[in-house]
Amino acid sequence: MYTHHKLDHDFGGGVETASAYLVCAVPRSGSSLLCELLFGTGQAGAPAEYFDQALMDRFRDRWGVASFEEYMTRLLETKTSPNGVFGVKAHFFQLAEAFPEGGLDSALPELQFVYITRRDHLRQAISWARALQTHRWASDHEVAEEGQEVFRRAQIDRLMAGIAERERRWEAFFTGSEVAPLRVVYEDLVAAPGGTVAAVLRHVGIPAPEHFAVAEPTLRRQADELTDDWVSRYLEGEPVGAERW
Repeated sequence: MYTHHKLDHDFGGGVETASAYLVCAVPRSGSSLLCELLFGTGQAGAPAEYFDQALMDRFRDRWGVASFEEYMTRLLETKTSPNGVFGVKAHFFQLAEAFPEGGLDSALPELQFVYITRRDHLRQAISWARALQTHRWASDHEVAEEGQEVFRRAQIDRLMAGIAERERRWEAFFTGSEVAPLRVVYEDLVAAPGGTVAAVLRHVGIPAPEHFAVAEPTLRRQADELTDDWVSRYLEGEPVGAERW
């Protein structure tokens, strides 16, 4: 899981959750960076993938709760910041599994949505492919699978299709729920993190100036020369099965 400090941090309880926001994520879209920057403000809760099944199981064990309702109660108690704001990040299928019958609005008060995407689907898919091959999902993770990373055009094609499908699912959700999310683009976040975070804060009801200073994130950009090489090879049309070491 990403940036453990958000998961380990408890705000101490005793504060009623007045408002909530959901960061709607697509794999390798920069959602973890956005959530870390929001956490660093001290005003936006501790957004993480609390609807991921493995993470829910970990917290259930830690808190000694069994039902989903008990889990949600403890989650809001511990992860709501002192100003009454709770944040959570979710991929589409995590949300669908956690709330199969709906009820998200009743579970999270005054809920606002933030949707982060990435313009460059090719680099996004390459980032996803490399993470799948190494199991290194963040810059502070060790490589779980040693060995040469392999350019596989077919894998990149599948992952680009997966990105497009997940984006379609989110758009259908927004339309069906009559939700107008704040739309954040990864490339804009990297170029202007302070302005992007300030816009998110204002969207969820937290006053913030236009020029907002954000804390230095612990997450680092993972793209490197290998990423650039794979982009070139893909755009040059290198055929499936052509592996170069």
